[in-house]
Amino acid sequence: MKQLKIWRSLLAALASVGLTACAADAPTSPKVSGQASSGLITELAEGLVSKDALVRKNALAQDITVKAVIGKDGGTIAIPDAGFYVTIPAGAVKDDTEFTVTALKGQLVAYEFGPHGITFPKALQARQDLSSTNWRLLPLKPLIAGYFVDQSDLNSATKTAILSEVIQGVTAPLTKQFSWSIEHFSGYVVAW
Repeated sequence: MKQLKIWRSLLAALASVGLTACAADAPTSPKVSGQASSGLITELAEGLVSKDALVRKNALAQDITVKAVIGKDGGTIAIPDAGFYVTIPAGAVKDDTEFTVTALKGQLVAYEFGPHGITFPKALQARQDLSSTNWRLLPLKPLIAGYFVDQSDLNSATKTAILSEVIQGVTAPLTKQFSWSIEHFSGYVVAW
């Protein structure tokens, strides 16, 4: 409980000086989406939510980073060892851009993307293979993707994440896949 009070105090202080989620000068910082009235989200402070993170059956021993130069024709980036794939559609970027995707070490299904803060006129499509995670069909708990501001928002001990944006996705139970759209680059975790 003391840790929650510290978080609230810190968040209130940050809000009072006008910090935004991605950068202080970002005109299009992320917005909180999702419905607090649904009972699926526990509100903390300043629109942040705490969610249970999806975890891997076998933790990643180290970060896995993949880089690729993607141009106006689009492309795909994959981290097979993490079960993660992202498709960049044609027109998502105007010029050749070096994309970086890092699967974060540990059990949480979490990723960081770069260049940090870039936004896309056409959303990217991310896909997580669920077969190597603790996902299960029953009880029915909808998966979401969540934007986290900093890796300190991820708690490996409690397997939770503090999120400033909740993104609805689609779970395909037969193929054990979860997909969601990415409109900007920062950090994302799969959660419920």
